[in-house]
Amino acid sequence: MGLTVLVCASVVLPALLSLASNAATADQRWPGPLDKLRRDSWQSVTVLLLLSVAVVAVTTWQQGRPSAGRDDPPPPQAAVVQGWFVARSETLDAVAAVCRAGHTVGITTSLWGAGGFGKTTLATAVCAHKRVRRRFRSRIYFVTIGRDVRGRAAIAAKIAEVTRYITGDTTEFDDPELAGAHLGRLLNQRPRILLVLDDVWEDEQLSPFLHGGRRCVRLVTTRNPNLLPPGAQSIKVDEMSPDQARAVLAWELPSLPAEIIDPLLEITGRWVLLLHLTNRLIAEQVATGAAPAAAARSILQQLRVLGPAAVDEPAGAWELGDPQRRSQAVQASIEAAITLLPPDGAVRFAELAVFAEDEAIPLNLVALLWRDTGGLTEGQTRALCRAMERLSLLMLKAHDGGRIRLHDVIRDYLRGRLGDARLTVLHGRLVGAIAATLPVAAPLASTAPDPQWAWWRLQEGYLLDHLIEHLLAARRTTRAEAVTGDLRWVETRLAQRGPTAPWSDLARIDTPGARAAALTLAQAAHLLSPTEPPRALIGTLYSRLKPHPHWDDQVTAREQDASQHPLLTNRWVPPDHPASVVQRTFSGYSRAVWLLSALPNGARVATGGYDGSVRIWDAASRTRTATLTGHTRQLRSVAATPDGARLATVGDDRTVRIWDPRSGTCLAVLTGHVRAVCSVIITPDAARLATAGRDGSVRIWDVGSATCTAVLTRYMGPLQLIAIAPDGSWVATASEDCSVQFWDLTSGSQLASLPRRAEHITAAAVAPDGAWLATASADCSVQVWDLVSKTCRATLRGHTERVTAVAVTPDGAWLATVGLDCTVRIWDIARHHTVALVRTEGPLHSCSWGADGRSLAVLGRYGVYLFGLLL
Repeated sequence: MGLTVLVCASVVLPALLSLASNAATADQRWPGPLDKLRRDSWQSVTVLLLLSVAVVAVTTWQQGRPSAGRDDPPPPQAAVVQGWFVARSETLDAVAAVCRAGHTVGITTSLWGAGGFGKTTLATAVCAHKRVRRRFRSRIYFVTIGRDVRGRAAIAAKIAEVTRYITGDTTEFDDPELAGAHLGRLLNQRPRILLVLDDVWEDEQLSPFLHGGRRCVRLVTTRNPNLLPPGAQSIKVDEMSPDQARAVLAWELPSLPAEIIDPLLEITGRWVLLLHLTNRLIAEQVATGAAPAAAARSILQQLRVLGPAAVDEPAGAWELGDPQRRSQAVQASIEAAITLLPPDGAVRFAELAVFAEDEAIPLNLVALLWRDTGGLTEGQTRALCRAMERLSLLMLKAHDGGRIRLHDVIRDYLRGRLGDARLTVLHGRLVGAIAATLPVAAPLASTAPDPQWAWWRLQEGYLLDHLIEHLLAARRTTRAEAVTGDLRWVETRLAQRGPTAPWSDLARIDTPGARAAALTLAQAAHLLSPTEPPRALIGTLYSRLKPHPHWDDQVTAREQDASQHPLLTNRWVPPDHPASVVQRTFSGYSRAVWLLSALPNGARVATGGYDGSVRIWDAASRTRTATLTGHTRQLRSVAATPDGARLATVGDDRTVRIWDPRSGTCLAVLTGHVRAVCSVIITPDAARLATAGRDGSVRIWDVGSATCTAVLTRYMGPLQLIAIAPDGSWVATASEDCSVQFWDLTSGSQLASLPRRAEHITAAAVAPDGAWLATASADCSVQVWDLVSKTCRATLRGHTERVTAVAVTPDGAWLATVGLDCTVRIWDIARHHTVALVRTEGPLHSCSWGADGRSLAVLGRYGVYLFGLLL
């Protein structure tokens, strides 16, 4: 709005000023071209006003455009259309359809379940079209779904992958609909996007992607037209026209006589897949010196012998709608092609059916399999794959060490040719060949499953993603359960693909143990987003898994591994954990508690909240040992003496109370503040209290006599105490004007101040030696101040919402911060970075270290968390 006003002021006001000037100086000539404004004043004003309206409209439109997406990952490179592709009328239909925003477009076939008609190739051509790239400003994302993405876990993982791919957002859900709704909300905030969902098989795969995304157009390719949502524009792609088919068949070939071309068009049914296979067969023979017409005639004869015409009908009469005839046609083309392969090439080609559908398969993995089954070297493997690629039996890309991809129609044919028994053996041999490259590994604990090999050492993404699938296909269910149930595998998959990956691995295995373990990961998935530094995520993983019997011993073993330290570990079951639902009454309040102090010996915790009471808890047994009542309104602050013998509390009832926490007796009630008391601090010698209130004063109290010894009234606005000197000589206060002031406790005079921040201070802690002060700001950052020079040493960033509490260990080495972003962070003060992190279910309000500096009590929405810091 401010920019709009500025535009109005800069365009409209000069126009009006020119009119006024004209009236005042009508009898004078204006200098240069400006005299035109004098002579045609009304026309000039009209033009200027129209221009101002246009500028304002454009500015308003620009302001209304989505602002999100500027930090998204860069869009992918433009799609590359294969050279043999022939533009069809359906191409322009699809381009026009996707350029009309606000709907779903489907590229499908009128034949249910039929593949190989060029749907994916057509979608690629649409993505590469100049009009489409201009319309979406290159924000075009191509995602392959595939037949194997089935079940809640796999679909949720695919949606999370797409969310990261487009937006960089790493939030994950175990429910596909929730994951889809989250993606839709993110797409709502972004400019136009074309999302291509290729090879969709089931409604459960498509429906989560249809949420939200007001400016997102979905282009769906599917063999099942019934999957498309109501209102979607369907573009059917079946057999090509004779001219189009002729262009594909003759691509890069010398001229062929019509008496050969026409029968080839008939025998292939003008099916794109067969046309291109046939083209490559002829080209391969021509490349060896064969006459083009003779090579084409030979291949035509082979297709007649092996193809649909060999069944019971003349060439050209067979129907594409008959799955059996389509399979017969594929068989004919493939068998004609594999006759051109080296000896045993057909056997090796069939073995490629063992790999996952719609995946780029690493050539080194193919070499591993073929070395085991056929004794081929890696060089021989690459040469054989290159020969298959020339015959269009597979696609070969040179990136990432070389990768191949099979068309799913060809893969289906090969799997049918091999049969289930042979496929099971092949999966076993592949898994065995992979295992031979890994070191032997023992279980993490005596109660843990035995993985036999260190599968988590695998580096190849394909293997990590599909190892469990191959183990199950080899009927090694026990081994698959042992791998997925090993905490080291979970850690690897978590780092590689996020929380849905280890969960979906377990969800594939239909055993009671795997189902129970999968549930524990699903319940924690929303807390296992990537962190900075990345290894700090392990603390949250251990925190969520340790209460479960399946993971307990493994987590304990990993916690004892020094390579994982520093690490926060649970001292008891977290109060928000499903395993501790019955213990959530630990907080003891009908309304949320929000104050906490760990008493110095670390054995007791004091909590206070909205009902005005303070409760003392035994940290080991989680039982309440005392309840302190007396405050009539909400508590604001609680502090303990260094020996834990006394407790001071303040609140909205304007009183300061001193307690014996063991007996629950109120020893003194201090009055003097005329408005709510915001905070209280006890001096290290336990002789004095300092309190600050909304009346703008800081009061110093003598604990022994329960009298006020000094009042600091420099401020007129509300105050809060944020820190006290280790020797008790000064206190630091923060006010609503975002300033921090230091006061002498003896004289009451102001000592110094810190440079004023743009945001108000939310929490603070002083170093045990008094050398530095850490303050948290409303901008989610934490500043470390040098108290000698009053300059900022460092700014600590990592929290994404307001930091609510800061606490420093007794040795000054570590700083703990908690916040509304539901995270506990431990910072290395010397290096100024996060070394440990744990996520919780709800916002966190306060934190306090025990005297040993290794016990950290944290208060959150669901109760008290107690962590240990392993160094």
